[in-house]
Amino acid sequence: MKLLAAAALLAALVPAAPFGQSAPSASTGPSARPGHESRGDDCARPPASAEARHRTDGHPRDRMDLSPAEAAAVEARLNRILDGLGQGGHGPGKGRHGASESASLRRAAQISIPVYFHVIHAGAKGNVSSAMIQRQISTMNTSYGGGNGGANARVSFTLKAVSRTDNAAWFGDPERYEGTYKPRLHKGDKSSLNLYSTYIGGDLLGWSTFPWKYKSEPQMDGVTIHYASMPGGSIENFNKGFSATHEVGHWLGLYHTFQDGCSGEGDRVADTPAERDPTNGCPSSKDTCPTPGEDPVHNYMDYSYDTCMTSFTPGQGTRIHNVWTAYRA
Repeated sequence: MKLLAAAALLAALVPAAPFGQSAPSASTGPSARPGHESRGDDCARPPASAEARHRTDGHPRDRMDLSPAEAAAVEARLNRILDGLGQGGHGPGKGRHGASESASLRRAAQISIPVYFHVIHAGAKGNVSSAMIQRQISTMNTSYGGGNGGANARVSFTLKAVSRTDNAAWFGDPERYEGTYKPRLHKGDKSSLNLYSTYIGGDLLGWSTFPWKYKSEPQMDGVTIHYASMPGGSIENFNKGFSATHEVGHWLGLYHTFQDGCSGEGDRVADTPAERDPTNGCPSSKDTCPTPGEDPVHNYMDYSYDTCMTSFTPGQGTRIHNVWTAYRA
């Protein structure tokens, strides 16, 4: 597993230990992330729907890489909901043509999302500026508006409020305390984005929840990002703010572009070519599946460097609107 280029950078980002506690470890891979096991207290379990965007080339299955059976069950339920709402013909799967996706997306009403931004910090560490928060919101608007290339997904974000919480324990281990701080800080309803910035150890950049989990865990709904991945942050190759773009994609119902690999229905979007493996870095080209089309290395839902990411597809935009209709409208 390849870590960041400079070990000193990672060390600089590790917060000082809260008084009476040991410093959080700088883990070298996803194996260090807590899973579903109990840590001895009910607040120590992350939500079952959490996922993480990795910044190394060791890409194990994370909690948003659904198994084919899990994805099939989710899609069957989504289709039933949309059919019940009279939204039949809700989009082609992998391997079917999506010629009407662009026209369908152009007809879709704009989705306007209020954002409650929660800064979790330890003194000066992670206490990001208001200007940095505004840049992150602007980056998301540009990403989902097609401003960097690709489709205009017709999704926009408006900063509603900012909260700041100085808590060294939460900042030092946000996964452990997620069940504590989210219920206390969460604002709004199912159509409101709660975006948390904090320190995340190891090789992780953020995690999210899927929209179909909202009903069972409404206060856990939202997106968490590493504060240093925000625009102008200090994580090399991952500091243009696209970790938030990626995680919000999951919050809106998108899968990774490499979901299901080369087989099955993939990410349920016809215009993202099948991809066997996540992308590392920013290769000039990559083609890991025998089906037509090179890997979508520039897509926000891959694992490429921020400098490589530029776009969503019309099919992804259409899926966002379908899932929004089913779960967040």
